[in-house]
Amino acid sequence: MRFTLLLAIFCVLTAPATTLAETTPAMEIGLRGGFDVGRSNIDENYDAVELYFFRGLPWGARLIGNTTLSTRFDLGATYLEGGDDEGAMLAAGVDLVLGFWDDSLELEAGFRPTWMFDHEYGEDDFGGGMQFSSHAGLTVNWHRAALSYRYQHTSNAGIYDENPGLDLHMVGLGYRF
Repeated sequence: MRFTLLLAIFCVLTAPATTLAETTPAMEIGLRGGFDVGRSNIDENYDAVELYFFRGLPWGARLIGNTTLSTRFDLGATYLEGGDDEGAMLAAGVDLVLGFWDDSLELEAGFRPTWMFDHEYGEDDFGGGMQFSSHAGLTVNWHRAALSYRYQHTSNAGIYDENPGLDLHMVGLGYRF
């Protein structure tokens, strides 16, 4: 079983893929900010500001017409405020991006293991430092500017006794280079 899994990972990582370097900027840096969705299982209100960095990965393909499918490395450092407490999160992971009209419009989905430096905010306890963030979003690209919206869910997947989860609406502005 272990050999089969390692062989499958090796094949995926070394399989030839059409790179999109000529149409997709290799990197993006930006800021996004947002607030919690207001679910009933958390007591505090949350605000977040994230400095993010994207780096295009070599796996992708041009699909039908001007539609592309690409991957990217997604790194973010977040300032989180909830109740009278403040803290930080650090997340790194991978996004899958579906681009339309030469990537003028992108739909994204991604997953990032996340470290929450302080897991207690007011009356809310997120259980521990290790968390997992998943997101789905939409980005409009114009020249080198990127305007984005992301719905992000962060929780610990039940590895701790407490697991209320945090859902955020995030709006961002980035620079692509």
